[in-house]
Amino acid sequence: MPMLIFNTKSGTKEEFITQEPGVVKAYVCGPTVYDYCHVGHARAYVNFDVLKRYLEAIGYSFLHVQNFTDVDDKITKRAREMGMDPIRLSDQYIEAYFRDMDALNVKRAIKYTRASDYIGKIISVTEKLLKGGQAYREGGTIYFDVAGGGGFGELVSNIEESVSDPIEKGEKRGPFDFVLWREGQDGEMTWDGPLGRGRPGWHTECVAMAMENLGDVLDLHWGGVDLIFPHHECEALIAKALTGKTFVRYWMHNNFVLMSGKKMSKSIGKSVYIKDVLNKYPGEVLRTFILMKNYREQIEYSDERMERAAGIYAGIKEGAAQARKLWPAQQVSSCVKEYADMFFGALDDNLETGQALATVERLSWEIKDKAAGKDFSGAARVYDAVESILGIRL
Repeated sequence: MPMLIFNTKSGTKEEFITQEPGVVKAYVCGPTVYDYCHVGHARAYVNFDVLKRYLEAIGYSFLHVQNFTDVDDKITKRAREMGMDPIRLSDQYIEAYFRDMDALNVKRAIKYTRASDYIGKIISVTEKLLKGGQAYREGGTIYFDVAGGGGFGELVSNIEESVSDPIEKGEKRGPFDFVLWREGQDGEMTWDGPLGRGRPGWHTECVAMAMENLGDVLDLHWGGVDLIFPHHECEALIAKALTGKTFVRYWMHNNFVLMSGKKMSKSIGKSVYIKDVLNKYPGEVLRTFILMKNYREQIEYSDERMERAAGIYAGIKEGAAQARKLWPAQQVSSCVKEYADMFFGALDDNLETGQALATVERLSWEIKDKAAGKDFSGAARVYDAVESILGIRL
């Protein structure tokens, strides 16, 4: 069966068809590197990693680009507090990010980009929008003219419902106009150029990096649901104004990790660092926890749920050991084929990793109990897929 993915743009599951047969052009929004990554970040990158692994397994090649946001007020603030250069601060947390991702067995992108390396491209994008009339200057700030640029609606149909706090129009032409470039303040990272000494807006950064490395149209753009508005909606509007083309064919967004019913977030001081979880559990257990539910569902982080994930992982690992010892034959029995069909069918259905894991968990129970009269020949191949596609090392 074809793979179906939920496209945030249409609000429905759609058959995944790339613009170039066999090639996926994918851009993933990376972290703002002013602190260590938490479990919410892990969820985004682990789930995308499974999608990437699965599509590669069924024959696609992946052009996967991910950014690091290293130009941001939070970085400037943290660098001041620590008495560090902002770039060195970002370097430190990028190194920590890779340590975390390696422990979680997340495959590397073909390219990682940093906003600070793309200032020239960002300036070029902003100049083109000014020339085309989709942007305007007000004082030391250049804004995107939302109404003049075609208006929102790519991902969010009712903008007012997507905004929790009142939006002040201020000096802007419209209340939802957003910054493309602004005049820098003392102590901030700034750059000289034809736009005046300043720094880019967040939305401009990602469009410039994505288009520079993947072209005008992406097959896939991944991020958390908190990025749908304003970030991804603004990206789509900028790109459409630049090229006249649809920027992204499939938008995919993972839901939140919760703590005590609230979104895990560094900015509100409610988070658990990946590095701290890894001091208590192996990466395979955290990865199992993340994949226990579909990426579009919210998941609650707690010690109890982590212990449950540890038990599931231990059971699957034991099942794999027995399958590889007792049924090493590659010929797949009808019993095992049923399990394999359920496993791959779950992944084809919008990456239902929770169902895929539950299928392997049931197979492991039966193997350990040596279910009467069942032939588990070829079961080792299912566990091979757990390792190669779900990325859970056994």
